[in-house]
Amino acid sequence: MNTNIDRYLLAEKAGTEGVWDWDLRSDTLYLSPRFKDFLGLPPGDPSRETNRPNDWLSLVHPEDVDWLHASFEAQMVGLSVPFQIEHRVRRADLTADSATESKANPHWRWLVCRGMAVMDDAGEPVRLVGSVADITDRKHAERELRRSEERYALAAAGAADGLWDWHIDSGEIYYSPRWKAMLGFEDAEIGGTVAEWFQRVPPGDLDGLRTAIELHLSGERPHLQHEFRIRDKSGAEMWMLVRGLAVRDDKGAAIRMAGSMTDITARKKAEQQILFNAVHDGMTGLPNRTLLLDRIGQALDRNRRVGARPFATIIIDLDRFKAINDALGTSAGDRVLRIVAKRLDASRRVGDTLARLSADEFAVLIDEMDDAGDALAAAEHMARSISRPVTLEEGHEFVLTASIGVALSQTGYDRAEDMLRDASLAMYRAKSGGRARIDVFDTNLRRQAMAAMRMEADLRAALEQGQLCLHYQPIVLLETGAIAGFEALMRWNHPERGLVPPVEFIPLAEETGLIAPMGRWALGAAVRQLAAWQCRFQRPTPLFMSVNVSTRQFRDDDIVGAVRDLLDVVPIPPSSLKLELTESLLVQDPDECRMLMQSLRDMDVRLSIDDFGTGYSSLAYLHKLPVDVLKIDRSFVKAVSTGEGNAAIVQVIAGLATILRLDAVAEGVETEDEAVYLRGLCKYAQGYHFARPALPEAVERLLAAEDEHIALPAPA
Repeated sequence: MNTNIDRYLLAEKAGTEGVWDWDLRSDTLYLSPRFKDFLGLPPGDPSRETNRPNDWLSLVHPEDVDWLHASFEAQMVGLSVPFQIEHRVRRADLTADSATESKANPHWRWLVCRGMAVMDDAGEPVRLVGSVADITDRKHAERELRRSEERYALAAAGAADGLWDWHIDSGEIYYSPRWKAMLGFEDAEIGGTVAEWFQRVPPGDLDGLRTAIELHLSGERPHLQHEFRIRDKSGAEMWMLVRGLAVRDDKGAAIRMAGSMTDITARKKAEQQILFNAVHDGMTGLPNRTLLLDRIGQALDRNRRVGARPFATIIIDLDRFKAINDALGTSAGDRVLRIVAKRLDASRRVGDTLARLSADEFAVLIDEMDDAGDALAAAEHMARSISRPVTLEEGHEFVLTASIGVALSQTGYDRAEDMLRDASLAMYRAKSGGRARIDVFDTNLRRQAMAAMRMEADLRAALEQGQLCLHYQPIVLLETGAIAGFEALMRWNHPERGLVPPVEFIPLAEETGLIAPMGRWALGAAVRQLAAWQCRFQRPTPLFMSVNVSTRQFRDDDIVGAVRDLLDVVPIPPSSLKLELTESLLVQDPDECRMLMQSLRDMDVRLSIDDFGTGYSSLAYLHKLPVDVLKIDRSFVKAVSTGEGNAAIVQVIAGLATILRLDAVAEGVETEDEAVYLRGLCKYAQGYHFARPALPEAVERLLAAEDEHIALPAPA
């Protein structure tokens, strides 16, 4: 709001009008200092104070307030022409006695109010903005003008607006000194002809001015009121508002017309700025989403004509731009975006529309193409312009890449929003395919997106309706084959599809943020199950439970608080809870991760690194982290049976764990040969060779059989 207020205050200083801004959603009203002065309200702090609409409307004359409301309502239902209405107000600082005087008393001031609605992307009004000017002097002058020539002369000498008096029969016209001064002329420099006025009006506005005058003179309009441009003595254009009223003979023919002319240049500039800001991005000056959708809509309309040439919409998303903001700060990020905007603007074809949609997302409307190759060529040209090295003043140099999606008009669209959506889908596919790619939308992509939307909705319902469950896979001591603990694995019992494998829904849960509440639920369910098993199956060393913790859950869901609250109410030894973290999570922000991990370790909770060696190298910081367990990925364990060279990695990881005094767990053990090979290297193992993940009832049968020294059954 402060930026808008500063702009309003600057515009106000340049003219004689006050400014108002009505936020329809919060029902608050900004009144500029000059407007408050018109109303007799205390000035307050213009950058902080807000008013309610009734602070203004309660002061409006009873005969005028309904017309003012009607003007507001017409704008809110989509009237595109700004309104202008004159109304009376009583100053708020009058005494109570003054407020009850007759309606014609001098305490009523005349204001001219102009305004327009500002719409959101959905076409709904969100603000009413406008200006007001105190026209009391002019209204008095007009009244006096009709009463006597003497009073008219006095008003002409003292009014702030320029006054004019046109004797139509003779063609002679009188311009007040103020009328001439507004244009920068001395009194003697302008004669008494209509040409002195009309010859200074630009040709594009002259016909409209003449028409407005003729409509009033002919009686088709009750009065003259028209906005137009005029050139001052230096040749600069000014905006004027002319008002006038004709004097007629007995037959109704106009013989004379007199009125005023007001300089509205400051107000028009403010309106133009408001309109520009509504459809342009403030930082880059490029068109925004609203204007781009309008241009795409126009292209769709043209495309319906016979023989129309195809067009395309391109969406450009900068890859890993967040890393620039994180490393260099948002100020440097903004400078980079302005550099990219200039490069894209320079690389677009004349006539194409470049827009900024969001922080690091741009779009281009490629109009009038020969074929799809033109769109791809344009996308490749823009990708090359983005990938040129960027050097900032501080000496930082880096190379950007972009993921680009293309939607072609040949696909067939009725709405601009649909075409922009499909270009976004293609861009996301390009990004998920490895970034720095260009992808073209096809209808199969839309089907995939719809399927993903349905799955997301189903997954939200699954969380709310208790469709999620946990399966538990035993983790055994390799030396004895006894069950030492379990890994809790999430499953989804879909009401129609049955058991959905985690590979289908866990990535979606990560993307949508559902993984955090799902992970919290899984943690609680697993710990409560562990407590029940520890109570029922007494062991010298209590059974433990390994629970996977996602990146979002670890960083964004207060994992430390969640674990602390859980351990306060569930009676298990904290050391029997093992949280499994991915290797990639640990390298994103090692310092923050170390702090969170240490807080968990201080509670005696154990920590594992899952799939060690498959992601980023952790060797540089592994010894600094409070880790207890390394889990060796199935891809390395499998090499033991196949004889691949990766089998040696198992020995390396196991040896590293021994050096760092960590436990090693081999995952995915499926054969006796693998189990024998690992027995001298790792303390624990899990896999189908020992047991598949199962529901609690099946797990309890295994534990009971083990307690009775019955051999474990062969896996199914």
